Amino acid sequence: MKSKILSIIGMLLLVCGFTACSDDDNTSDLQVGGDCFVQELVLNGQYTATVNVEKKLIKVKVPVDFAAKENMEITSLKISDGAKANLHVGDHINLQSDKTLRVTNGSLVMDYQLAVRNDEALLKSFILEGVKGAINQEDKTITVSVTANSGINLASASFELVCSEDATTSPVSGTKANFSEPLQITVTDNTASNVYTVYVTLIENPKALFVGNAENIELLNDEEKAAAKWLTGNITGSAYASWDDIANGNISLTEVKFVFFHRHCGSYGNYNTFKEGESKAMTALAKMKELYQNGVGFVLGRSAVNYAIALGAMPEDAYPNNVWGGGSGEGSDLMGADPWHFYAYDISHPLWAGLKTYTGAADNAVYTLDDGYTICNTTSQYGFWDEYGGGKDAMEAKTGARALGGDNSVSSWELKAANGEFGKGGIICLGSGLFDWNSPTTYTSNYHDNMGKIILNAYDYLTK
Repeated sequence: MKSKILSIIGMLLLVCGFTACSDDDNTSDLQVGGDCFVQELVLNGQYTATVNVEKKLIKVKVPVDFAAKENMEITSLKISDGAKANLHVGDHINLQSDKTLRVTNGSLVMDYQLAVRNDEALLKSFILEGVKGAINQEDKTITVSVTANSGINLASASFELVCSEDATTSPVSGTKANFSEPLQITVTDNTASNVYTVYVTLIENPKALFVGNAENIELLNDEEKAAAKWLTGNITGSAYASWDDIANGNISLTEVKFVFFHRHCGSYGNYNTFKEGESKAMTALAKMKELYQNGVGFVLGRSAVNYAIALGAMPEDAYPNNVWGGGSGEGSDLMGADPWHFYAYDISHPLWAGLKTYTGAADNAVYTLDDGYTICNTTSQYGFWDEYGGGKDAMEAKTGARALGGDNSVSSWELKAANGEFGKGGIICLGSGLFDWNSPTTYTSNYHDNMGKIILNAYDYLTK
């Protein structure tokens, strides 16, 4: 008798769960007394939708050259028995942007996103064993530069692809192929098709280097990896090198004119802890000093700003006094519609040229983040207290630097070249946590494009 009573109670609870009203976003799954499912939707008599109930998405694919989304007719719409919809067979609607299809059944409501998408066959990203390729969408070419010491077997190298949402590729991502000669990759999505040709260039004498502790790019933490892949994919003749490669003479430095050292780790409170924590960077110091003395430009990010002291460009007791952060680069602070920003002390400085901003923003505001972006926010900067109580003037007097930007602080600055002049052969220090390369959350890149622009500006400023 006890088991029968428990069974009856369980059935009552189950029925109560099924008959509950929809939640705040007007969605509901299985319901007693009817449901709100879209079983079929056809536009213009020929374009049948794919319905994803879990995502509440109704997607209609149209040919790559279809250009009449502003007047599409619903020619078939089948929904659950007894349900009603806000759109009907025979309706002509503008689907240049997504619309909401609402289905109701009694007190139940379900909102679907109705989207029309052209077939698209584009490669968005190409990585050859950790080295990012540069994609030219106009001529459908991919160029990848690897160093002689990379250890990559070009005759059988693995690669990873990111392509348009519904596209497929041949050969497929995650496999191996022969890159010792140009390789063609075909991308297909129904009526759309493109053929990309991959060219791999072996760099004997790199012109720009990203340096790090790991043996290769893929072994870097996520933050440093993203920065390294940006450099190798966007500056011709650039490559990754480990500090061991440099110290042991495994990579040619004869034509290097630009070095990027971006270090994401627990911040160093003084120069001595930096030297202890970055022992590999210190083993290569003699060769890095030689590059600096010969007019090579440096960009130092986050904790790496302390390397300017090691190079002899700044006094040993002039290290940043406002430091925090750590972690593996996975992110900690989520940006909103008005992401964090800082201010340039001189917006006309070449470093800030051509950056994206918005109408109404302060003339000297610098944005590097976007809505939905999550930063790990490790910082090495100068706060205006103690010996820097005089603000940026005191910081400049103490360090010999020129302050470039900050917010009640100095979080970016430049140091003179070995010849005693700012500019070519000098050092740019980007100590702010806002100079961030990796977000574990998805976002639409807008202001984050400024990150690459700043590095390109620094490259031109320090090498020409």
